[in-house]
Amino acid sequence: MRRALLLGAVCGVSLAFVAPALAASRTTNEPAIFTVRVTLTDTSIRLSPNHAARGSTVTFVLTNRGRKTHIFTIGDARRGPGFAQQGFVRTLRPNQQLTIVMYLDLRGILRYANRVGSRPVAVGAFRIT
Repeated sequence: MRRALLLGAVCGVSLAFVAPALAASRTTNEPAIFTVRVTLTDTSIRLSPNHAARGSTVTFVLTNRGRKTHIFTIGDARRGPGFAQQGFVRTLRPNQQLTIVMYLDLRGILRYANRVGSRPVAVGAFRIT
């Protein structure tokens, strides 16, 4: 009787330590990975969707549907030691498509702009929550 009680107590204590360790490996969420479609025209710009969660990886699919060469800017492309910026600048010829992958590690607003030469065509904001 004492052995059975001792064995039961040892099993109970060991399960108390093992169960949380097994559950922890299954509770971590996968990082969000999704696509933002950016369509540039000679008069406008469209981002769909225009927001994302911090910690997600976003694939920006840039498409120039205009007749002119466009420069798309989002965020701040300058990043170095001590800086807390994220973003990129890309030039697209007419009917060109580019894919850019970016990890969103900072919360806030990323301003974006569509320019033809030095003339701004459209501006907006991409929100990271």
